[in-house]
Amino acid sequence: MEWFDLASTYEPTGTLTFYDQFRLWADSVRTYIIFVYLIIIYYLGFATRIRMPILKTALLLISLFAGSLIFGILDITLPVRSALFVAVLILVIVRMRIK
Repeated sequence: MEWFDLASTYEPTGTLTFYDQFRLWADSVRTYIIFVYLIIIYYLGFATRIRMPILKTALLLISLFAGSLIFGILDITLPVRSALFVAVLILVIVRMRIK
């Protein structure tokens, strides 16, 4: 995905620290991180049943990946990853409070 590489907003200066290396890695796998966040959010907040038929699960994962591509493009200028991380934290807290 070369266009993600071109649109990366983080450019380290000087010697690469561990944080710089992590930020560059996170920028290169931005779509996959968002995809994992979307799956976690779906199963924590919206899934009524864990087991669905195979075709419905495949269609769900395909649409979540298409959404993660769109969110990956928007993540260049907006804080999408951090907002999804906050949503995951809130849903985990809600699940823990319910139990």
